[in-house]
Amino acid sequence: MPDLPMTLPAAAPTIPRRPRAALPRPAYGAASVAAMLLVWWAISGGRLIAADLLPSPAQVWAAAVEILRDGYRGTTLLGNILSTLGRLAGGFGLAVITGVPLGLWMGRNRLVGAAIDWIIQFLRPLPPLSYMILLILWLGTGDASKTALLFLTAFPIVVAASAAGINGVRRQRIQAAEALGASPSQIFRHVVLPSAAPMIFTGLQIALAAAFSTVVSAELMAASDGLGWMVISASHFLRNDVIILCILVLGLLGVALAWGLRALDRRIVHWRGRD
Repeated sequence: MPDLPMTLPAAAPTIPRRPRAALPRPAYGAASVAAMLLVWWAISGGRLIAADLLPSPAQVWAAAVEILRDGYRGTTLLGNILSTLGRLAGGFGLAVITGVPLGLWMGRNRLVGAAIDWIIQFLRPLPPLSYMILLILWLGTGDASKTALLFLTAFPIVVAASAAGINGVRRQRIQAAEALGASPSQIFRHVVLPSAAPMIFTGLQIALAAAFSTVVSAELMAASDGLGWMVISASHFLRNDVIILCILVLGLLGVALAWGLRALDRRIVHWRGRD
């Protein structure tokens, strides 16, 4: 019996699917915020938690309108926000101004790195509030002690990130620049510093987050203004609506600061990820 030719069935024509219209990223964020508000409203409206323990969104909004109109214990909301941001800018700015050059020096000079690294590694894991009492005794309850606390919180992180950025520079890049006749200063400006910049900015973002959480803790202990002071003051009068309002404002400020620093990172270190 002769072999029959084997033929494959013709494939059915495929109809290309229309790509689904993807929602923009902000839409997902807005949806999650709306869901959170809905859950909050349901819990407070359903009396799952007592109203004096968890105010409703409407009560928090009313507290915000009241404070914006009349202030809070002789202070304004904007004034307290500026007080918190001013303390943050002082301590974090001082840490950046001194910490980045020191970290770069430690990365470039092995002797300096060996002499100072143990101090940085000792300070970095310490809880900042562990020496807050000493700072109050030495510098008083004013802004000086809070600025020093924020400086000591951010400084070890900035120094460690800057030194790690220098130590992570590829040796081949430096050798290539040397082969082309670049001077040591040119190598540092055009090879070492650009290569270390991504790590430095990553450290700045971590240090900013740590300092921001610390400034609120410092205001909880000794302050006469600021958002942290508003939280501890409102707790004395069982004003949970004011406490939640301050928490929301702090969260928005933290998001705005992190976004601003990331935007600065993208602007300055535009070569990130192109290695």
